[in-house]
Order: sequence, then structure tokens, then C-alpha cells
Amino acid sequence: MLFGTTYYAKRPFGWQTANWYYTKAYMGALMSYAIVIYKTYGPPQLNLAFLHRLIVDENVEYLLLAFFWLMMKPMVVTLLPFVVFSLFHVITYTRSTLIPAVFPGVTAEIQRVRQEERSGTVRTGLSAAGRVSKYMGDWSSKYYSPALREVGVWEVAVVGAWIVLGAVTFQTPLLAPPFYFQFLRMRYALSAPTRAAFRRVRGFLDNMLTPPSASASVPGLVTDSYIRVRDFLIKIGDVIMDPAAQQQQQQPQPQR
Repeated sequence: MLFGTTYYAKRPFGWQTANWYYTKAYMGALMSYAIVIYKTYGPPQLNLAFLHRLIVDENVEYLLLAFFWLMMKPMVVTLLPFVVFSLFHVITYTRSTLIPAVFPGVTAEIQRVRQEERSGTVRTGLSAAGRVSKYMGDWSSKYYSPALREVGVWEVAVVGAWIVLGAVTFQTPLLAPPFYFQFLRMRYALSAPTRAAFRRVRGFLDNMLTPPSASASVPGLVTDSYIRVRDFLIKIGDVIMDPAAQQQQQQPQPQR
């Protein structure tokens, strides 16, 4: 999937070359997610329990999303989340598999140094391979959660807006918005970072478009339209998180 970064670099040299890299990027993403899913669940099973496990697995969700983007007209904004995930996957695989395969003593070496750090008595140093592996692990631990938060905002605000505008201007298929919003619905139900991303986007838009913080130059029609859309999406979110409560509200009250 890191071919996505090459895609950006190759764009100035021609769209055909860029599209080739775009296709290869998503083919790599499909292969990566397929391998992870197979290693997790094994061969497919024809039963509802197995199907339910697949439906709620985020790797399956991103596998389907990558396939959908592969079939669509190239959209550069869709690549960023997959590039970020791929970067951390490469770091983890390199640190946990490749380096120990070449330098078998690295894992025990790092564990010994970490124990010494916790006890406050660091007596031994690390080899070059150990320093690289430890740095990769520390870097990944430090930036993984912040990266997930920013990717969530990107998926909600940037990709969502891009798809809607593309559908309105007939630049993207009309199938794209409902498919992507179904993806966001699943992510909202299953992912705390995605729910936090929606809250961050809402806070930003509230500050920009609603009184008293909104600029006086913002038309009232824009503010009213935003509030209607915002409240509608909030209701959808409430239904996603608590469908039983929504059903109870819709049930007719008994006559007295």
C-alpha cells in the first residue's frame, strides 16, 4: 500500500503512470488485508457465526472499502488512511519479524534493557539492530493513537466531503456516497476513534457556522441548513448506538 506515496510523486509525470501506481496501491491493500483476515479466521465457513465475525472486523471493512475504491475513478484523498495504516503495518512487521529473523538475539536484548529501564538500573547497551528495533517500537507506540485520531477526522471530513461534492457535480458515481456512509456507519458503531472524529468535526463546524462564535458574514440560510443536517446526523448516530431506545420511542403509547 505504500505505493500510494509513489503515486503522489509520479503524478507530475502523467496521469497514466499515476493511475497505474494508484491501482497497484489498492491491489497491495487488498492483498495485505486478505492475508490478515485469512491468518485470523482461516478458510471461509458457511455459517452465520463466521459471517458475523467477519462483519464486525475492521479489516474486512477496509478490505471492502479498498475494493470499492479500486473499482471507482481514482480519488487521491482516499489513499491517505491506507498509507498510514500500511506504514504502521510495515514498521510492526519489520520490528517483530524481519529484524529478529536476521538478528535472533534482538528480542531478548530489548526485553532486558526495558526491564533495566523500569528498575532504573541500565547496565547494558543495545546493538545497532536492537537500537533500530527499539526506536521503531517506541515511535510506533507514540504516534499510533494520534495517527488513528487524525485518520478518523480525514475519513469523516475530507473523504466524506469530497465524495458528496463529487456526486453533486457528477464527478463520482452516485453509488459512492451511500456506500461510503454505510462504511462510516459501521465505523461509528464499532470504533471509538471514529466517534471522536465525528465529535471533533462537529465542534469545528459549530464554532464556524453557529452563533455566537460564527462570523457575522455567515448567511443565516447556511447556519439553518447546517443545523438541520447536524441534528439529522446526530439522530442517526443515536440510533446506531442504541437502536432499542429508538424503537421504544417509536412505539405508540397506550391509550388511557
